[in-house]
Amino acid sequence: MKKDTFEAQKPFAGEKKPSMNRRCVGHDYQERQMYMITMVTEGRQKYFGEVVGRCDATVGKEEAPHIELSPLGRAVKDCWFSIPHHYPAVKLIALQMMPDHLHGILYVSKHMDCTLGDVLHGFKTGCNKCFRQLMPIEYIAAMRQQTERNTKASGQRDREHGLLFAPNYNDKLLLREGQLNNWLHYLDDNPRRLAIKRLHPDYFTTMHYRDIAEWHCQLVGNSFLLDIPDMVAVIVHSAYTDEEYAEYKRQWLACGERGGILVSAAISTREKEVMREAMNRGYRIILVRENGFSPLYKPAGESFDACSDGRLLQVSPWEYHMQRRTISREQCLMLNRLVETITQLHKTI
Repeated sequence: MKKDTFEAQKPFAGEKKPSMNRRCVGHDYQERQMYMITMVTEGRQKYFGEVVGRCDATVGKEEAPHIELSPLGRAVKDCWFSIPHHYPAVKLIALQMMPDHLHGILYVSKHMDCTLGDVLHGFKTGCNKCFRQLMPIEYIAAMRQQTERNTKASGQRDREHGLLFAPNYNDKLLLREGQLNNWLHYLDDNPRRLAIKRLHPDYFTTMHYRDIAEWHCQLVGNSFLLDIPDMVAVIVHSAYTDEEYAEYKRQWLACGERGGILVSAAISTREKEVMREAMNRGYRIILVRENGFSPLYKPAGESFDACSDGRLLQVSPWEYHMQRRTISREQCLMLNRLVETITQLHKTI
């Protein structure tokens, strides 16, 4: 089971919101390191092509979801693969083009005189040249005006690289064993994920709110799970004996087996254990989270698959943050009270 389902991601120190400007504090961007890079187009314009294909597990590779690149998409791809010609220390591992963004994995194989930022600055310069050659002059003029307005409003000086791509980029550092394989799978799976989200848009809408008792909650996933009356609150009190816990666990999983909903904030180790097993068995789950959802939040790993199957709803009563926080006992009690309130919805109607 992927940790993203029940364990909060730790943000970079000092950040309050997600940003394409975020960098790893204290890291030397000239030294040997492998990175996953993400860049988005200005205004999330779908310049690079379109995802086509079917999400049927029986289809062959040629019919599976994949991107058909536009002329500009092919030109940007060529620019990416030309990076080593200009920066020999950079080895390219993988690239996944999507309609309005790209993910690339590259390896700085030895110390460089320049930084990673310089490398990507050069890449963007080449892409902007292709953009000017392939797009109508009138369109480029309109885009340039829009970019200058955005630059003035944000104080961003990188005008040149706000033409095709939005300013800056996001980088992730390879830090642990198995991370590269996860990255490669993520890139390869991107077209399928987009195709599934198009089939089930309601299951992936982040800015979806619903009032539950006194809470104004943000929802991600299948909100129709709230309409199913057969629910149990998975809350494990510290006073439970091993025998009591085992009996409650049996009852909770039995609810999932008959098609009911397991609702939990998954705070304690034993609560995580129950929800972990429920997820592994393919049961339907409502997960109450301490943190909210960023505007571009996307379920990952098994959470994505559970959302696409309509088996998962994530609920948060509080807004998103990227601060390092230790959840308080009072907050834990509030989350558990929300869990109990959700399970009582149909009993109070």
